[in-house]
Amino acid sequence: MQHIQTLCIFLGFLFAAATMPSMAGQRTAFFDAEDRHIKFRAVEEYYPVRLASPGSNVLPLEPAVLPDEFNINYEWNGATYSLDDFNKRTNTNALLILKDGQVVTEIYRNGTTPETRFISFSTAKSVTSTLVGIAYEDGLIDDLADPLTKYLPALVGSAYDGVTIRDALQMLSGVEWDEASYDWEDETKPLIQLWKGAMVENRYRFVEGANTLPRAHPPGTKYNYNTLDSSILGWLVETVTQQRLTQFMEERLWHAVGMEFEATWALDGPESIGREMAGAALNATLRDYGRYGLLMANGGTINGKQIISQDWVTAATTPDREPIMFGNLGYGPVPLEDYEQGYGYQWWLFPNGHYEAEGVYGQFIYVAPEENVVIVKLSYWPDAWANELQYEGYAFFTAAIEALR
Repeated sequence: MQHIQTLCIFLGFLFAAATMPSMAGQRTAFFDAEDRHIKFRAVEEYYPVRLASPGSNVLPLEPAVLPDEFNINYEWNGATYSLDDFNKRTNTNALLILKDGQVVTEIYRNGTTPETRFISFSTAKSVTSTLVGIAYEDGLIDDLADPLTKYLPALVGSAYDGVTIRDALQMLSGVEWDEASYDWEDETKPLIQLWKGAMVENRYRFVEGANTLPRAHPPGTKYNYNTLDSSILGWLVETVTQQRLTQFMEERLWHAVGMEFEATWALDGPESIGREMAGAALNATLRDYGRYGLLMANGGTINGKQIISQDWVTAATTPDREPIMFGNLGYGPVPLEDYEQGYGYQWWLFPNGHYEAEGVYGQFIYVAPEENVVIVKLSYWPDAWANELQYEGYAFFTAAIEALR
């Protein structure tokens, strides 16, 4: 009888293993709508990651002293909505509003907590940009006008041959790439091909796709949003610093700024060989995303420490070439007839001086430097780009900033 029981247990394990989706299958299903609010805070269960430890001197985020009657209401499509309405209507997982470095609102939904790490998606691009800036100001990069091939000779002969660091920072590489929409089953698009081969199946590094793409335009002449540009910038930082991207971030941002919690960055292979997906997939807590926004809002200074110069912050958030000026992008997170956005060093820019890091499915670090307001919204939109939810988000951000004047 004992042998029969043992055999039944063994057969049960075999059946479970046979019916359980493979890891590649689970990664393929990561973007499925089912349980998206949970998946977007559980990246470590799907992808290998590298860990950044928190700082030893945590930057405090004290509660703001607000009038008893303080409230945030906003107008949208002829109706007035509350803060609670906003979170429900726009699929919010967590929301943080900081004014003068103090917490006005901190909300966690769907079982999340202050310790929960949320995926950033393309919000990570802006962090990668800052790491490029730190490496540059450390003297490890001579000039942003240098060609990428000066530091990454493996790109010689590719479509990135002749592309400068500034070109890549501003999405002006000219490399052929289509990221106007996100259909994770459309393998005719380079992004989907590379994501599947690198991030899902771990068959090669994501940046290796640089050697397979043609050139569509001369470098520096046409804006085209391209996650591979950002990934190559991450590779550049790794090369010039001789550190993994997460390790450099840990030292120069997470510890220096005083982040409170661990962060992880998803890799395109096992930790021994995997490279950080520098154009996406940084995972951090709501408060620590807020601290990063404060760093930018304060001109690169935190607690009296200059982490990166005001000059860099200004350059990173100023559209200084014709293709990225306000209204010239061709496409962006929202149609340009409604919001004439510009582009900086991996930051979306607004004519009023505000700027944002943004990721698909509704991840935002929105910075209003003159008002000293930072808003972090982490979402699980039903679609990668949901224009109506985006517009409504801007209406809420505007109302929140006005309420705090």
